[in-house]
Amino acid sequence: MLGMSARPTNPKIFVAGANGIIGAAVIQALLEAGAQVTALVPPGIQPRFTATERLTWVQGDVWNRGSLIKRSRGHRAVIHLVGSIRQNPARGQTYHYLNVDSLQNVTRMAIGDGVPRLLFLSAAGAPWLPGNYVRSKREAEDYLGRSGIPHAIIRAPLAYPHGQLHNPLLLLFVGIASIPLLGRPATRWAPLPVDVIGRGIARLALMSEMPAGILYGRHLRRLSQEMARYRGAGGGPAPDTPPTLIQVAPPPDHDIPFGWLP
Repeated sequence: MLGMSARPTNPKIFVAGANGIIGAAVIQALLEAGAQVTALVPPGIQPRFTATERLTWVQGDVWNRGSLIKRSRGHRAVIHLVGSIRQNPARGQTYHYLNVDSLQNVTRMAIGDGVPRLLFLSAAGAPWLPGNYVRSKREAEDYLGRSGIPHAIIRAPLAYPHGQLHNPLLLLFVGIASIPLLGRPATRWAPLPVDVIGRGIARLALMSEMPAGILYGRHLRRLSQEMARYRGAGGGPAPDTPPTLIQVAPPPDHDIPFGWLP
């Protein structure tokens, strides 16, 4: 059960992988709900948002544990969005390095800083994803389960901006997933709009109690709808002036991907 009746509070939330498109959507949803957000950005990378009274950018490298010391202290939750479906073994950027090592370092940071919960953006095992990529995500999940920190695992499907999904196979899965009952198995793999994923993750981070088990696309959609109803009913604090989204050029191929699609 998702415990959808729980009301979100307005704690400080730490977001690792904040500069990706999902990170931007999560931050936007958190700020609209009145949360205080600390966003981790790699050294030398321009943030996607301008800082505001409730949005703070801090520098840190998820592959350098020393740069993460005390970064998340005083936060209610850490959201880990870092990962990549592309690897470059010749440069040491294997799936294990990108998806497992990063989570291990962020988990150690959260435990050391006394953060009470961690949300991990994993991936649904869709057939079009590289098998080694999915296995690295499952290895990361296993590590998180052994770590002892209360956590939620989100096996998200691919994310896309509204109106920008054109692949016929993926469109077919989206259509099948919309069919009541019959389409339920497809909801694990069917891509979701990035703003739906962002609101769902934000809602999960702000709930007083996290649901048990692994969450999939259908859970994100329900959580996103609950967030929209909550805001529409006036349940959340009035947001400040929305932060300005900065147009950031995609990193060159030789840069380590940070906060990419799950």
